Amino acid sequence: MSDFPPANRVKSLPPNFWGAMDLEIARLSALPGPRMIDVSKGNPDLPTPAHIVAAMQRAVADPVNHRYPSYAGRPAVRDAIATRYRQDHGVTIDPATEVAIFHGSHEALMAAVMAIANPGSTVVAPDPGYPAYGSAIDLAGAELAVLPLHEPEYQPDFAALDGLAQASVLLLNYPHNPTGALASPATFEGALAFSRRTAAAFVHDFAYASLGFDGRRPLSALTFDRQLERTVELQTLSKTYSMAGWRFGFAAGNASIIAAMKRYQVHAFSTMFGATQDAAAAALAGDQSAASALVEVYQKRRDLVVAGLRRGGWDVIEPAGTFFVWVRLPADEPAVAFAARLREEERVAVAPGDGFGPRGRGHFRIGLVHDDATLHELVERLDAFARRATSEPRTV
Repeated sequence: MSDFPPANRVKSLPPNFWGAMDLEIARLSALPGPRMIDVSKGNPDLPTPAHIVAAMQRAVADPVNHRYPSYAGRPAVRDAIATRYRQDHGVTIDPATEVAIFHGSHEALMAAVMAIANPGSTVVAPDPGYPAYGSAIDLAGAELAVLPLHEPEYQPDFAALDGLAQASVLLLNYPHNPTGALASPATFEGALAFSRRTAAAFVHDFAYASLGFDGRRPLSALTFDRQLERTVELQTLSKTYSMAGWRFGFAAGNASIIAAMKRYQVHAFSTMFGATQDAAAAALAGDQSAASALVEVYQKRRDLVVAGLRRGGWDVIEPAGTFFVWVRLPADEPAVAFAARLREEERVAVAPGDGFGPRGRGHFRIGLVHDDATLHELVERLDAFARRATSEPRTV
């Protein structure tokens, strides 16, 4: 059998930080002993609301959906996206020219960077931040400029890039993965000022658009760029409607950026199953009470985990949004080593902060994607681990 070397664009990609950890979780899960509690992922455990499932079932049975759909996306789902922006954020979107649909927001992210960033151009991305930003930049052959987010607020320090004269894309993500921070108005005002100064397209990853806690609705970047001068926002139905496996995402905003993303999509991704589009339209245009109920569930879980960990002495940063909890480790504790010991000793898998960039070091992330009983057990195991760690000498 011949052994073919990968193309340079693939060779240049970094090793998957999470791949080895996933293999270790699977190995430990197969051994005798307590069940593995895996909170390292952002994979929603709650079912998709029944009315969306019913819409999908009807659509699957419709022979119209057994044929190839249009590349453009169905008018009903594009209209529903525009309706959500109008009702939720007071922003007017042209569904014909300012909306594109994708198989999840991850695909939309890749399309945005690949369609706008030339090889050798500069793409600005946050640290800490979602690891896929780096992958998109590498695949585009672009250069990364790191935008630091300082704790505890985790808002961007644009002054750190005062020496950068030009960029092709500015990437931001609020509510923020992994920290759970919400954007302030000053953040988006600063992002627009930065993007104008550097001639960058502003791409806002709004994956957790619905998940703001304590009555706070996360801000849309488009409300600060109402003329859609230079901003595109990426969303997904995965979190808002617990539809992670359905793979439906979209982009909305500046028509020229949307046109470039659509052109890239036609060649790279092809079309989306018509029944999925019909179900997405039902989710976006229908009763939003189920989406609101999901927020209440995640807030209750946040409160359970934050209060429980604080009682045990953990240094927890209470999230204002998302379904993650961000926890600081003692100053001398490497997160990767901590996570490995936690998996081995307590059968608990967390996401070490190193995977989100240098500023994630010394932290770990917990996903609130289990029921209350499991999260109570998680807190108990973390407390047992901490008590043992303080009572026994160890080396890291």
